[in-house]
Amino acid sequence: MPTIRIDTPELLTALLESLRSQPDVVAQVAGNDTILVSILGSYDTAHMRMATYLRVRAWETAMRSQGIELHVDIV
Repeated sequence: MPTIRIDTPELLTALLESLRSQPDVVAQVAGNDTILVSILGSYDTAHMRMATYLRVRAWETAMRSQGIELHVDIV
């Protein structure tokens, strides 16, 4: 299960809501700056990480387009 860490914990809820808005995503808070993600379906580990990466980068880019600077790590 991919783990997401955000350097701006006050945006954790916004990221969590964005992920949960997608019907195939199960996401839960694992710390004040950490979310665990699982994508339902027939993904193996590598494909789940890639799908998570693309979704998180799209959200991160949307935030930056609003002038919000942040960094998200996927581990």
